[in-house]
Amino acid sequence: MLESASFEMTKSSVLVRRLMNRFYKQLTTPRSIYPSSLGRTLQASGASVSLRRLWQVPSNRKKKFINDQADAWREALMKVGAIKGWEVKKYKGHGELIKLVLEEVMKKLKTKHRLVTEHFVGMDDQVEEISKLLDINTGGVRLVKIYGMGGSGKTTLAKVVFNLFSSCFGKCCCFLEDVRVKSSRINGLVDLQKKLLSEIGHRAGTRSIDEIDYGAKSIGEALCNKKVFIVFDDVDNNEQVEKLVGKTTFYSGSRIFITTRNKDVLRINRPNYQILDYEMKMMSIDHALELLGRHAFDRDSPPDDYKDLVRQIVYATGRLPLALELIGSFLYHKPQDSWKETLDKLRRAPHEDIFGKLKISYDALTSEQQQIFLDIACFFIGEDKMNAIYMWKDCEFFPNTGLDVLISMSLIKIVENNKFWMHDQLRDFGREIVRQENPTNPNEQSRIWNWEEFLEATRTNKSHLQMNQKVQALSVDISSRSSRDVIIQSKEIERFEHLRFLKLARLTIVANATNHLPRLRWISLSHTARIYKWTNMYLKNVVILEFSKLGYIDDSRLENIIKMATKLKVLSLESCHHIIKMPDFTGCLNLERLALIQCYQLRKIDGSIGKLKYLIDLKIDHCNFLEHLPEEIGDLVSLQYFFVKCAHMKKLPDSIWKLKSLREMHFSNCVDTPDSENFWELPSAIELLQSLEVLQVESHNLIGQLPSGIGSLPFLRTLNLSSSCVSVVPMTISMLPRLQRVELMGCDGLEALPTLPTSLTHLRVFASLLIVPDLSNLTNLVELELSDSPGARDRHCTGELWWLGRLSKLTKLSIKFQKVHPPTEMASIPLLNELAFLGLDLQTFPPLPLKFNLMGFNFHIYRSCLC
Repeated sequence: MLESASFEMTKSSVLVRRLMNRFYKQLTTPRSIYPSSLGRTLQASGASVSLRRLWQVPSNRKKKFINDQADAWREALMKVGAIKGWEVKKYKGHGELIKLVLEEVMKKLKTKHRLVTEHFVGMDDQVEEISKLLDINTGGVRLVKIYGMGGSGKTTLAKVVFNLFSSCFGKCCCFLEDVRVKSSRINGLVDLQKKLLSEIGHRAGTRSIDEIDYGAKSIGEALCNKKVFIVFDDVDNNEQVEKLVGKTTFYSGSRIFITTRNKDVLRINRPNYQILDYEMKMMSIDHALELLGRHAFDRDSPPDDYKDLVRQIVYATGRLPLALELIGSFLYHKPQDSWKETLDKLRRAPHEDIFGKLKISYDALTSEQQQIFLDIACFFIGEDKMNAIYMWKDCEFFPNTGLDVLISMSLIKIVENNKFWMHDQLRDFGREIVRQENPTNPNEQSRIWNWEEFLEATRTNKSHLQMNQKVQALSVDISSRSSRDVIIQSKEIERFEHLRFLKLARLTIVANATNHLPRLRWISLSHTARIYKWTNMYLKNVVILEFSKLGYIDDSRLENIIKMATKLKVLSLESCHHIIKMPDFTGCLNLERLALIQCYQLRKIDGSIGKLKYLIDLKIDHCNFLEHLPEEIGDLVSLQYFFVKCAHMKKLPDSIWKLKSLREMHFSNCVDTPDSENFWELPSAIELLQSLEVLQVESHNLIGQLPSGIGSLPFLRTLNLSSSCVSVVPMTISMLPRLQRVELMGCDGLEALPTLPTSLTHLRVFASLLIVPDLSNLTNLVELELSDSPGARDRHCTGELWWLGRLSKLTKLSIKFQKVHPPTEMASIPLLNELAFLGLDLQTFPPLPLKFNLMGFNFHIYRSCLC
């Protein structure tokens, strides 16, 4: 039996009583003791319990410290008597009680924090005011609406407030970002409804939601008996809120927080709860000066000779945070003449003219940079940057330089996983630039991203079959709410002769595709899109092909496509279930990225793949009938990223070690148990992969010793052999100067660890260790997890943890061994914020750091009854 964070409160368990007062807000669960009993004991003694009789205070503590602590302990113990908890006698068994305790722990530990901008200036007072309006410590229901112009910091303020209070609502909290735009998409409100239900713990109920009214009803039923905290960011009309919370009567204590540009949103009589309006305040002069200084000079205040100009710029921008960020980035390290010129332009735009202020930065871009900015605003927010770069390169937009400029001017950001991010105000600005090209006729605009405008452009205009040289990019996803498929003739698209980007979903295209799209660079087709007689489609200049969930794509059609697309750089096939064999790649020798995802019938990859001398990225994911890769894989001289995760893949091809350019290797199969007929070992030639940075091989069929040549990989930073049967890690691993992360989870055959390099920051081991390793040299560790595997229970690990106190940078620590004594000293680990122990002797548990942040500390001690 395993008791998590649970202690036996007896006369001998003195440690817990010490920890109860010391670990403020920690999740300790006293067991087999009743608070009333403790209260009676204290009362009987007149609250003069001799604390020294409860445990032995160390003799080297000063008398003053003892007296101070005694008062604090006495007060804490008095409060225990009033605590209402779970009484074991009232439950049928420990299982039911443990479930309740775990639910409470998960509720308290669950966090959904939102990322806040790095330059966070001047919001403390507003956070305090919003906190008072929400007043989460009182009952009733409160709805707080914060309104103000775009770019004034509403979303940032909402994120800060959400981060501040979300933990008080456990799992019943949700932040719905960008409601205005997301609700306008196909099934946008339904998707938001599903996300809301999922976030507050009703994930199962989302499967049956396929229309808005049913979703609103489901949300109402879920919210009426839960205390929730929900943020709706950037709402612009009442319908959005009505469909997301319905006519709900909220549970007492719930808080709803809305940001909007429209002051009139929610001016509805809601007698059941209070609606509180809060107008976003203008940034103070001092804070505006600080924000502009950070972006323009990398400091909070400007140089003396710029102070007057900076102050004038602040006034001219209306102290709008987004405008300050953009103008500051635009003027970064520029001479005073540029500042004066910019100031003149700003003064021509009224304070309320946000468009005019943003256009100053836009007008400073070259024509090619403007095209890149508009493409991102209309199509690529949240998308991987690499595919767009291929298109822009082929169009001679010079994307590397262009993106650097856009980033330096704060017009875009590259966030996690190399994806584009743009402020919603800038997105709207970019799309407005496109609309102003011709506000009444989408045919005369350079980009179309709305399916209704697409139908208007292709059908309602009298000249809808005339050639069109205006539209460059087209993205259409027909609503699944349509009662029937939308069928269009190929000539309705072919007339856009300057089209370079085409993305279609849920469309049926008929008739013969011809050679009318010579500038097309990127084709993306998904879901139910069907194209007939498309073998004549002009693909000569196409550099990106993305096919997803296309049932009509089979081996022969794919072969014809590859033969025609001779300039192809990217080929992505996802859920194309009629592809059995990848065809000859000779026709697309320029390919740089190849992705085969969930093509469940795929059984063979043609050996001609070895001819792809420019291939950089190969991803084969969940193609579960694929058992082998051709040995020609070793001829991919430019390959840097290799990712293969297939259930029945036997092993890596022997030629993989010829890939001298390889930086990351990820290989995984999903077999549950080792297959003796397919055992394999990593070959000694691994030392030839001199560029390798990540080696991740998770396979039960991987056995034997990790080759000693691994010590010759100078750039290796991650080694993950989890779920393998590797039995020996060589001593040469200590020679890896850049190794930062080692994961050996579920390695039952591993009985010892060698000396590891001091560069290591993360170490996770779940193996059959016989001796606790000496890790005293790993002074850079921030995460450490050491555990016995189930197979090691018949022979307990031995050794000492004396070295643990030397790892002063640890923030996360988990030690789970049977019959191993706790470390003798831990007070020198000041950064520790997460701790879990299993099987250790609680009586000798050492003092923890006195100066760590108790508010963020997760403490778990496990007692095990495993024999």
